[in-house]
Amino acid sequence: MEDGKRNKNTLSRQAGGKTRRAFSPVYLAFISGILLVILTINGLLEINRTRKGFYTLLEREGLVLLQHFEKNLQETFLSFKEVEAAPGNQLTSVLNGPFLGLEESVAEYVVNAAQRLDQAEKVSPLGTNDLRSFAEQFGIGRVELYDGNGRLSKTWPSNDASAEAPSLVRELIQNKRPLWIDLEGTISTKKGQGYWFSVGIGRKAAPGAIVLFFDEGQMKKLLLQFAVQRAITDMSLREGISFVVVQDVSLNVLASYNPSLVPFVDHDPFLKSLLQTQSHRSRVYRTEKGEEVFEIARSLSANHRPAGIIQIGFSPKEIDPILNQTKKNVAISILIFLCLGLSAVTLVWINQNRHLQKMRELEEHLQRTERLSSLGHLAAGVAHEIRNPLNAIGLGIQRLRREFVPQDTSDKEQYLSFTEVIHREVKRVNEIIEDFLGLSRPFHLDLRSASLEDLLQHLVLLFQEEARSRGLRLEVDCAPDLPPLEMDVQRLTQALVNIMKNGIEAMKPGGILRLEARENKDRILIAITDTGEGIPKDQMGKIFDYYYTTKEKGAGLGLPIAHRIIEAHGGQMEIGSQPGSGTKVTITLPLARKQKD
Repeated sequence: MEDGKRNKNTLSRQAGGKTRRAFSPVYLAFISGILLVILTINGLLEINRTRKGFYTLLEREGLVLLQHFEKNLQETFLSFKEVEAAPGNQLTSVLNGPFLGLEESVAEYVVNAAQRLDQAEKVSPLGTNDLRSFAEQFGIGRVELYDGNGRLSKTWPSNDASAEAPSLVRELIQNKRPLWIDLEGTISTKKGQGYWFSVGIGRKAAPGAIVLFFDEGQMKKLLLQFAVQRAITDMSLREGISFVVVQDVSLNVLASYNPSLVPFVDHDPFLKSLLQTQSHRSRVYRTEKGEEVFEIARSLSANHRPAGIIQIGFSPKEIDPILNQTKKNVAISILIFLCLGLSAVTLVWINQNRHLQKMRELEEHLQRTERLSSLGHLAAGVAHEIRNPLNAIGLGIQRLRREFVPQDTSDKEQYLSFTEVIHREVKRVNEIIEDFLGLSRPFHLDLRSASLEDLLQHLVLLFQEEARSRGLRLEVDCAPDLPPLEMDVQRLTQALVNIMKNGIEAMKPGGILRLEARENKDRILIAITDTGEGIPKDQMGKIFDYYYTTKEKGAGLGLPIAHRIIEAHGGQMEIGSQPGSGTKVTITLPLARKQKD
């Protein structure tokens, strides 16, 4: 039976050990981290949704613009068929309607090309490969450079270094005319070689002249480029458009607006795929400068055949303020929801800890009940086996003191002293047995309304003489007009006596025992403070354990009995102690007693 009880107690302590593992702050931090990750992911998704929505709007706007561009370009291609059908010497005569004035744009373009060639020759003498690259870049058929003596110094595609300069070229060299422009095929010196059109300028960087020649195909290609450029220029000036590029089926640029942002890549699969379908496509990329560009493109058709590709680029800078505001809103939302989530988790954590605290208190109460039950069996055995013989001893001592006192005065004094010591020890053992029995019996209070002031005055009178005899000072600080309490006067007196007795026995001469009492809202606070040695921190958890004591004498039942009496009155008992500074016992009693079995 005893082994079973010990095992049961062990299991209870193990269970109590588990419940002491309260909801760890590590779990709180872990849950907070998960909550933060979830909110952050949701915020990023919201930002991404906003960005995608903006790009969807841009795509719709771009599709509308593509349709307008496509309509204008198709009209340009259809109208240009008349130009393509005209012979070389009649090209400028058919430039009317939408193409009126194109020859001026071509002339300006070619003159500018000749001036750039003059500047390049000044920086570094150009070779045949340089001239070929220049001609391919500007769509020129033939390039001729003359020196100041009127001799042909450089040419491409053939080198006639000994040829004499025509009279028109000599006029340029001699500054008799600044330039000539022949876009009608009337004065070109290379008609026999197919070059109907020419432009000549006098050199600025050095004496001489530069002459550029075009054949019929090259001239028509330039006219087409400028016709397409005119068709897209007006619409390209709309706000938000970064670039517009029109390419033919070979991905050669026919016309463009701000082409620096276009990633020209040979055999671009994105552009190649557009020639195989009539639908539009879009993409987002970053330029070399790190600028983000949204591009939408579509193939052009003429007579139901692919004629090229048109690309429109948009700058998403308009979305930056919206995205920044969205990011701020997301950050604020994350902060708010995180605070709410942490508050909820913290409340759960606090509630969990309170629940665990109650479980610990119930387990401690269960353990005390089990100990009391075991103590009850022990006390019954002790009472049965010891109390009767002890009473016999006590009666024998009384009879010896009364009937067998020695007649000799010296022996009589010693005899009475010895029997008094034995009588006191018998009485002390009997008191211990009574404490055993008190712990094992059901606890019943004889409650009645009584004055707390009278009870405290009684305690002062009771311990005043003992304190004086030990060289201690007893101080009292009780508030006047303390309300009466419903209490068991005898039991509450016993509890306070045990506490004050412990305080007195813990102090050396010169110590102070202080008794305080005051009303606090619906409760009465009683504090008993001593200036003794205090209780070590590692022993604080054992002070209410039965039989635990730091004194050489005593059974270790004073504080457990006092604690049980206070709880039975619906109160609380707390002990605070600092080693070397003393101990303070605080007792809280309700004015309206809570029933407690």
